[in-house]
Amino acid sequence: MPRHCSALPPELLAASFTVMNATELGVGRKRLRGGDLVTPIRGTRLTREADGLIARCRAYALHRRLDFAFSHTTAATLYGAPLSGVDDRIHVSVRAPGRAPAIRGFAGHKLARWETWSVHDLPVTTPEQTWLDLAQLLNRDALVVAGDFFVGGDAPLTDRPALARAIAAAPGRRGAARAKQAIEAVRPGSESPGETRLRLLLEDARLPAPLLNHELRDASGGFVARVDLAYPRERIALEYEGDVHRVDRPTWQKDIRRRERVEDLGWRMVRVTADDLRSPGELIRRVRRLIEGHTNVPISRF
Repeated sequence: MPRHCSALPPELLAASFTVMNATELGVGRKRLRGGDLVTPIRGTRLTREADGLIARCRAYALHRRLDFAFSHTTAATLYGAPLSGVDDRIHVSVRAPGRAPAIRGFAGHKLARWETWSVHDLPVTTPEQTWLDLAQLLNRDALVVAGDFFVGGDAPLTDRPALARAIAAAPGRRGAARAKQAIEAVRPGSESPGETRLRLLLEDARLPAPLLNHELRDASGGFVARVDLAYPRERIALEYEGDVHRVDRPTWQKDIRRRERVEDLGWRMVRVTADDLRSPGELIRRVRRLIEGHTNVPISRF
């Protein structure tokens, strides 16, 4: 807090608040213009330390209390979906024919179908509606990554049939064609965006669809490892490795021991990095050679 600014009441420090509420607590107008405060929306304030997506959404909720839901990339982020390369506008949908917000920093939308969930005590569009809305903004691969998140994990937020019903219920809607294309590639079981993008690269290259998170066991049935993607018949395992596998020494050493145990079973381990996803040519050729070397049957590229 700048030296010239007086302290705020404790109840205003950790969350968004209205100017009216602050005034009632004795905070003067000059203090409300302090450089340590943010104005996420007219009539509200937020300390810079408490600023963030959830706090800004709560500020909007103070501004407009009824008949709205956070949607599109905002809803997806609140659910925890992995997104990249999206703008930082807050997306808000209202029930048609209501008036969508036209506020700087916000993107307004209207929805004919209306059902909401509560996430972080905020109204958000359902997982199915959220994923369908993302089809307006994301490319196919990013949409599949989000879809894998929604149908994956120990407690999936939805499933592929529910996503398909959402598409069918919105014929002609912007993004519906992309959603129809993407849903064919959405699969439960992927545990990271890197795993999903690796799987898409393999399948788009006309390679066989790999199994996800496949468990390897020794001759006595003992657990050896669970690999990200696998071709069990060909005994090929693919592991996507983020930066932690490179910069964290204990993780690196654990990876070495794990790879040795997998290869002791007669499997080939292919380790994949973000660079391989950006320039996948050599990776695709290597996996193709490994599969063809096992089956002695060329894989069609078309």
